[in-house]
Amino acid sequence: MKKKIYQDEVLYTIAWSPVYKFDKYSITKIIPELAGIVAIMEKLNEETYHYILFYSCWRDGMRLGLKNLLDPIFTRHPDLAKAMEGRELWYKYTAVDTNPFDLQDILWWLIQNYEPELNDIANYEDSRRYKNIYVREMELGKETVVERLPKFGF
Repeated sequence: MKKKIYQDEVLYTIAWSPVYKFDKYSITKIIPELAGIVAIMEKLNEETYHYILFYSCWRDGMRLGLKNLLDPIFTRHPDLAKAMEGRELWYKYTAVDTNPFDLQDILWWLIQNYEPELNDIANYEDSRRYKNIYVREMELGKETVVERLPKFGF
């Protein structure tokens, strides 16, 4: 993740992982133990996904956070787990490990722009540090090992 501040505005550039089909056994091999955001989706066709939930993970990291969300034994959010039960889920993730306020701002922007069905759009707030928040999204390829984001002007 990259962050550029200009007066009272901020531009975040995030890099999404490739999209993976949800399988609770492969998560431990795919998702890192870093803070970040996981996008949970359903596949509409070969190229289109419907966002169901954006889920942020700070202290636990994304690997444990996703397990704590979807595993019926460990879930901290049984209502969300039940709403996703029996659905064919796909996910992607982006690491945001700078601070929890950056994570909150990016999550707010994603929720406002994509309106996922299980996020509480009306009651989720940004960090209130900036007048305007912008997010540029990029996608990492399957063969990408190191996250390299280009430098953009504001």
